[in-house]
Amino acid sequence: MIFHPDIYERPAAEIARISDGLLSETVDRAIACSPYYGEALAAIGPVRSRSGLSALPTTPKEALQARPDDFLAVPAREIVELVSTTGTTGEPVFVPMTRNDVERLSETERRGFSWLGAAPGMRFHLAATMDNLFVAGLAYHEGLRKIGAAAIRVGVQPAQRHLDLMRALRPDGIVAVPSMMAALARLAREAGIDLRAIAPARALLIGDAIRGADLTSNALGRIIEAAWGSELFSTYGLTEAGTAFHECAAHRGLHIHPDILLAEVVDESGAPLPPGEAGELVITTLQVEAMPLIRYRTGDITFVVPGDCPCGRGGMRIGPILGRKAHRLKVKGTTVYPKTIEDALVAIDGIENFVLVAECEADGTDRLLVRVGTRRSADAAFRNAIGETLLAKARVTPEIVFESPASVDASLYEGGRRKPRTFIDRR
Repeated sequence: MIFHPDIYERPAAEIARISDGLLSETVDRAIACSPYYGEALAAIGPVRSRSGLSALPTTPKEALQARPDDFLAVPAREIVELVSTTGTTGEPVFVPMTRNDVERLSETERRGFSWLGAAPGMRFHLAATMDNLFVAGLAYHEGLRKIGAAAIRVGVQPAQRHLDLMRALRPDGIVAVPSMMAALARLAREAGIDLRAIAPARALLIGDAIRGADLTSNALGRIIEAAWGSELFSTYGLTEAGTAFHECAAHRGLHIHPDILLAEVVDESGAPLPPGEAGELVITTLQVEAMPLIRYRTGDITFVVPGDCPCGRGGMRIGPILGRKAHRLKVKGTTVYPKTIEDALVAIDGIENFVLVAECEADGTDRLLVRVGTRRSADAAFRNAIGETLLAKARVTPEIVFESPASVDASLYEGGRRKPRTFIDRR
């Protein structure tokens, strides 16, 4: 494996040359070693550059779920880690990794942490678990180890435990899901704790988007910024790819790592879309040994950010994840993604947590129920305020049910989930 940590500073032609060479190696090896790709790409000639990538068929997630063993490209004895997806859209995918795949994973996060200012001697509070086959906890721990920073492996713990450890250890950074950051801020406020006095200077936020389509902070991002005062860095990771996209200090999109991954944004037919146009994210892994993926359809909706990044780094950037293709709703004639509704809900004072539930009506349209966790009186004025906000920002008026925050929280983490599930699809 050959990493090029300075690839972003090289001329565009040099970045392309490196990526093209690694792509050619990936396709050749996948055909030779992976039964799935040996079959799927057998009739297609060699691919020597990204210009030929779109001629290859896409790989659907359903194929990976149905035939996982056919994607394996190394002997079983070379596997040292097994991780898995959460199974948000169907059966979880189990992903094998070799020692070099783990090294590739750690190199990716080393870059991401270095971009937010991590350095030897610093401490990072990791609110991401390393158990339950969760690749992110492993990735962040290994990335910090490569930098020489200390990892405070807290994982999933009660909110008070997180605040107590931050007060005692004063970390320089934190890695967490945005909803947890908002919940910690609420607890600190209720307990009279000066959160900014113990807050780390920087936060790497995973799972949910904290930026809107215009790349500025969305409602959730603004809430966290106001409460914590930390500089927020967004990231988007994909278990199947064994890597992540990272935001730099310019906060103008998520950078890909061109010697580790190739990305496309495509339409329904798999044809690449121009920068700025939203479509499905498709990825091709580079330098993966155990389970290389070629034109893998992630199911996530985003767009290629046009132009150059103010930070000066070359290579492609993508915008925030706007939603999941499988979660797209059609409510009373209006097409909407759950994330749009969630972004509107987090900005409403008095809502502590929520779960969206989608069901199918008899006429084939979608019915949307919003379970709101609140301590406020469930009066008509509060209900109307929520409805008016959702109509203005998401163009929908779903059914609203008020519950206790504890009841909603039980649904968010039902079944011992690693991340809160804010959308339940019963269609």
